[in-house]
Amino acid sequence: MVTGSRDGSAEEMRLRDEILEAGYWMLREERIESSIGASDLQVFVDSTGDSIESAFERMASDGLFEEVADGYDLTDRGEYEAKRRFVDSFGDLEESHNHVECGPDCWCHDLDSDEACYTEQL
Repeated sequence: MVTGSRDGSAEEMRLRDEILEAGYWMLREERIESSIGASDLQVFVDSTGDSIESAFERMASDGLFEEVADGYDLTDRGEYEAKRRFVDSFGDLEESHNHVECGPDCWCHDLDSDEACYTEQL
């Protein structure tokens, strides 16, 4: 039996994923904005402004976003999570327009490494 709380959890997870994906695209992939808020995402996310704002507050308390002067920005942890979701959802569509790059600490920068970087497979 599915209870209301389980439906709410699934809805919260869906909203969280959509905000992370759209946020990554706007803030890091295309650099459209330096910070985002609920009104910036209403076009992309299937939810009300109040629900998006509540989700931002929860994600900020979880360490995925940080509150800045004009809205929210991804934390390092948030960027990692958002990038992973973005690539999972849109990586195949972005093959000819791939800005996803590994970080400076990636193992592929080791000259002794024989394996290709995972970003080359995106």
